[in-house]
Amino acid sequence: MAYITIIAAITAFTRFAPFLVFYKKVPNIVSNLGMIMPASLIAMIFIYSCNNIILHTPKLDKTDICNIVGIIFTIIIHKIFKNILLSIIGGTTFVVILQSNI
Repeated sequence: MAYITIIAAITAFTRFAPFLVFYKKVPNIVSNLGMIMPASLIAMIFIYSCNNIILHTPKLDKTDICNIVGIIFTIIIHKIFKNILLSIIGGTTFVVILQSNI
């Protein structure tokens, strides 16, 4: 029980620490990170999806085809709605559904 209490206290501290540190004004670097991170997340997911396709397999299998279709789906969703969060969640969900039905 003591471990759970310690972990809960550490978690609460990490949640409230930014409010304690930036109680007056948020620094420009933190604001810039807020602008950069969504695009970085999309790039990271793209590289993770294409890693197996480009580097490891000379021939495409079903998982690679699901990843390619998921990338195309994500691009279409992003072009239609222009919402990064919807693109990330929609594309990831679509690929998971495709791969679970193989």
